[in-house]
Amino acid sequence: MKIYLLLTPVLIAVCAAMAYSVGAGKYISTKHSAQQQEISKLSHVLEMIENEYVDSVKRDELIEVAIKNMLKELDPHSAYIPAKNTTEENERLLGHFGGVGIRFIILRDTLMVTNVIKGGPSYRAGIKASDRIIAVNDSIIAGVGLAIKDVHSKLKGQSGTEIKLTILREGKEQNIAIVRGDIPLPSINAIYNLTPEIGYIKIDNFSDQTGLEFAQALGTLKRKGMRKLILDLRYNGGGFMHAAVSVADEFLKAGKLIVYTEGTHQPKKEIRATAYGNFENNPVIVLINSSSASASEIVSGALQDNDRATIVGRRSFGKGLVQQPKHLEDGSEIRLTVSRYYTPTGRCIQKAYGEGIDYGHDLVNRYENGELQELDSAHFENLEKFTTPKGKVVYGGGGIMPDIFVPIDTTGSSIYYTSLMYSTAFRDFCFDYIDKNRKSLNYKNVEDFNKNYKITETMLANFTTYAETLGIKIVEKEYQHSKARIKNQLKAEIATYLFDVSARELVSMPFDKDVQESLQFFKKK
Repeated sequence: MKIYLLLTPVLIAVCAAMAYSVGAGKYISTKHSAQQQEISKLSHVLEMIENEYVDSVKRDELIEVAIKNMLKELDPHSAYIPAKNTTEENERLLGHFGGVGIRFIILRDTLMVTNVIKGGPSYRAGIKASDRIIAVNDSIIAGVGLAIKDVHSKLKGQSGTEIKLTILREGKEQNIAIVRGDIPLPSINAIYNLTPEIGYIKIDNFSDQTGLEFAQALGTLKRKGMRKLILDLRYNGGGFMHAAVSVADEFLKAGKLIVYTEGTHQPKKEIRATAYGNFENNPVIVLINSSSASASEIVSGALQDNDRATIVGRRSFGKGLVQQPKHLEDGSEIRLTVSRYYTPTGRCIQKAYGEGIDYGHDLVNRYENGELQELDSAHFENLEKFTTPKGKVVYGGGGIMPDIFVPIDTTGSSIYYTSLMYSTAFRDFCFDYIDKNRKSLNYKNVEDFNKNYKITETMLANFTTYAETLGIKIVEKEYQHSKARIKNQLKAEIATYLFDVSARELVSMPFDKDVQESLQFFKKK
């Protein structure tokens, strides 16, 4: 058994004492208080381990492991971020990072540029989609077993610093110097008009910039004639609370309660809508699923409880705990749960956790017990009930329950299709296809592509043949059953290479049961 497993109980206490001692002056009234005695005792134990344990130990490593385990004992969402990981962990929340501005894949042990961010450092330096990056600062990276983490470590860096890339384009090598810049990480993945009056916005996460991004997205769609909105929060695991509040505020009239928080050491704090909402009187649908969590549940809960939106999909994750970042002197960070958040009707939708509950297995349980396939009314019997201002009953006890339940769509699914999806077949085949045919794929925009591009039978045959080289043998019956999905997946993948990742959302709409159900709902209104 590893040494840290043996020592964890003791070290948890040691770390607790050490962390406590930072602010000890506020609480310890005398030199010989019980707290001081505990600190002295635990420090002595740590010293004993260092000086007398059978094997050598490293104090810093023991402390790191102890902090992680201490927080794990509190709740599922309090966490410790080591100093070496804090920058990367916070990039998505901050909404930007220092880099060169490309999207890429690693194919045949070579770094392939799939997209160049318009206006970014690589775009200005002349990097193009389909370029092969074979060296970084004269260090060869092709054919050396390159991993994604290696690419990030080599290409990311402080904005304003220079990096030299050696690229291979049409068989010729070129050296290109690039000055790294501040690369945005948009939290909004897609903005489309699905019909002349129905808009669609997909938010991937709630970053520091989401409020501004969302206001701009609303403005863009309204100028195009949008009168109704589908807000997609599926697979959105959350982020900053203030970002969720900004989004909810766009739909709610001044004074309406959005959310309130409360904890043992945190007094009740209410957050209400301002007078600056830009979509307060128009119909709204919010899409959620079992991976919609935290900030996503603040938005969907606020709009559901205020009778402001129709929630469509499946029960959300159920994370109602609020974490506050605590920065430590060595650059590491603790995200400590300090309060619970409550929806306007008073629901705390945090699902159960603690001893005897396999918190991490909950989503698998939902699938296995059939909850994702059909709505079981018996599930509601033991849940606490709340009532909205208009008399609608909503439920607490672990996630936001949708107003309109839509089962997961398994149409066209098969073992063969699943095998394809869990491989790199679509990604790699479509990159090679684009690489050879980019010049002939002339479309004005993704809407033009979506309307006019067709997957041919020849292309399907070539794809299935390629998949077999990856060990995925065609099963004719399953192939025919999944053929429509395979065609759509190929088209969506090609669209991401021709345009950007948001193109996938538009191309996949015909197979998106939640969106189609939402469109039908709007038509009836």
